[in-house]
Amino acid sequence: MKISVNRTALAFVLTAVALAVPSVAWYVVGLREVATEAERLEEAPRRSAEVLAERLADRLGSRLETLRENEARRPYYHYQHLYHDPKGAYEGAAVIPSPLAQGPADPLVHAHFRIDAAGRLTLPTLADELPVMGDAAIEPGQRTLQREMQPAAAACLEKLRSAQLPASATTADETRTEVMDAAAYEQNLRASRLYVAIKSGRPVERPPATRPGEVRVRVGPFRWHTISINGTDALVALREVKAPDGSSAQGFVIDESVIADLLRGAKFPAEFLPGPPSGTTEAAVPIAPAVWHVSVFAGHAMAVARNTGREARESFMQSFVRGMRGAIIVGLCVVVLVWRTDRLARQRAQLAASAAHELRTPLTGLRMYGEMLADGLGDPARTKDYARRIVGEVERLSRVVTNVLGFTRLERGTLRVRLEPGDLGVVTRESVARQQPALEAAGSRVETVIEDDLPPVCFDRDAVAEILQNLLDNAEKYSRAAADRTIRVTVARDGGEVALAVADHGPGVSAAMRHRLFRPFARGDGRDLPAGLGLGLALVQALARAHGAKIRCNDAPGGGAVFTVKFPIK
Repeated sequence: MKISVNRTALAFVLTAVALAVPSVAWYVVGLREVATEAERLEEAPRRSAEVLAERLADRLGSRLETLRENEARRPYYHYQHLYHDPKGAYEGAAVIPSPLAQGPADPLVHAHFRIDAAGRLTLPTLADELPVMGDAAIEPGQRTLQREMQPAAAACLEKLRSAQLPASATTADETRTEVMDAAAYEQNLRASRLYVAIKSGRPVERPPATRPGEVRVRVGPFRWHTISINGTDALVALREVKAPDGSSAQGFVIDESVIADLLRGAKFPAEFLPGPPSGTTEAAVPIAPAVWHVSVFAGHAMAVARNTGREARESFMQSFVRGMRGAIIVGLCVVVLVWRTDRLARQRAQLAASAAHELRTPLTGLRMYGEMLADGLGDPARTKDYARRIVGEVERLSRVVTNVLGFTRLERGTLRVRLEPGDLGVVTRESVARQQPALEAAGSRVETVIEDDLPPVCFDRDAVAEILQNLLDNAEKYSRAAADRTIRVTVARDGGEVALAVADHGPGVSAAMRHRLFRPFARGDGRDLPAGLGLGLALVQALARAHGAKIRCNDAPGGGAVFTVKFPIK
């Protein structure tokens, strides 16, 4: 055995050495080149997305900054529906519609709004005190927008009060003071009432100034903030207006759908999102103190690049495998043939030794009892007993020969069964009845419990008889030292199967033995094992599988082992 093992190992080592050196060199060098190329392919779209994100963020930031600067120059009274132009040529009482009354001129602005000190939000497109002034076409949508934005008014005022980030030099320089005479200021305060009076046809005089001299209104710079409107974060520009009659907030909301349209023409899909950038393909938009970023989604391009890199690796591996396949197959075939030759030699030697041992005992008994009957030796009254012993030894020889022939068919792959529907209980009862005398003569007692009205299953009568013969013989041999030598055979329905079980009260099967219990020549680990070839359970499993059945071994209640074969109900 040692020589055969060395032959297999030597064949393996020589084959491995012959293939290892060139294949390893080819694999390492080729895979390194492919990996470098794949990395370059995968890096290209990611880097392109990074550059695109930065470019889009800068472009969007510049566009928003231009909008902020333009809106910062707008007079504070434009945020009213009606206003009096202090620089107008007409010096009497006069009001005109705001440039914002028909909606924002810049498509990037979703809406302008004003919030008074009490937190009431108004839109310059709506004349709340003068319903007839509103544009009937846009008024419903503007009313809805006003209702959606009103809950955000408190947050806007809080943003102005908290001043979360200090003003930069740029925004500080943008603070300006609008100066007008007191009469013009009063007309802007009373613009709606003046309009009603003018429309009524009554003579209207210029409102008297309630305060002497000029009025100064301090208009702060617009700053970007993130405000939740209708449950969604929105980019809002806010500024504070301080007038003699109190402070108010003015601002405008960015239309993110327009920004989405601006980003739609980019090379990769991009989005304008609140919060700081969190990935390499995201870039912050310079609109402090608000924190927004452009996120570029290059996932598809990167996935294509990864697939291309993977295909390059796979192509290399296929070339490598094709180049080495012939040599590897030849080498493996040599090793496998050497191993199988050694294995078959060991199995044949083991089978020959086991079969010789198994045949010697019954042949010795046959010769002894035959000579006694031929020469008239022994007790003449026990002649029938001698004949029964000869029959028992013949049956033992028959089992050995049957198992050897069955193992031969199993090894050749010619083990076949003829499946026919029938009553498994009837066949079981007949098979047990044929073997019961020999089992009882050996000291065992057989109990048979067969459930009534069993559903038909498909099986081979001879194969089932062989299964029972091996299981009963196995139970008898391994329970010889047990106090209770009863062997229990049961046939019962188990869900969608019919279970044939043989239980004994022997020592049982150890956990270490169960994983190799059904292998050919497998025997227990004890020294005082009964004689046998170790083929019976292997044949039982092969015959069960030929039926589409399952076999398992469990511990029997009260000790011992129970072997169960489950046949599917057809």
